[in-house]
Amino acid sequence: MYTEQDLLSIRKQLKTRWSILGVVVLVFIAGIVYSLIIRVEALTTGLTIALGIILILAFDLTLKPLHCYASLLDDLLHGRTRQLDCAYRSIDADISLVDGVKYYGMTVLQDDEDGGDAFERLLYWDAQKPIPQLQQGDKLHIVYHDRMIASLDRV
Repeated sequence: MYTEQDLLSIRKQLKTRWSILGVVVLVFIAGIVYSLIIRVEALTTGLTIALGIILILAFDLTLKPLHCYASLLDDLLHGRTRQLDCAYRSIDADISLVDGVKYYGMTVLQDDEDGGDAFERLLYWDAQKPIPQLQQGDKLHIVYHDRMIASLDRV
């Protein structure tokens, strides 16, 4: 479901966005330095406030989501994963934000290894991936990291 190419693509996008932000910051810093040289206090204050707003918005809207998604992909590809054989129950219609990444909550029914009653588990399906067409009770083999699904196969 995820490949090393996906991770490289996200990292390239992140590097490009950092570069663009760096150019914008340099332009604003040049404006601030110029306003200090010509001693226009209102211009210096305005440019400094605008730079602060741009930095906060750029980080929150463009950099942080990509960084969180790259971190997720790195964990799924290189982190410790677990496997689970279970039965599909349902998937939430609403998107949840977990650790900065958008997910659908997927409920599965797992048999107890000790022979006890089955219990429900909540896993997260990446909202950027198409939702699989599953029927309640379908047997699944899931590979996951933490609660994030790395791969899903019907058994």
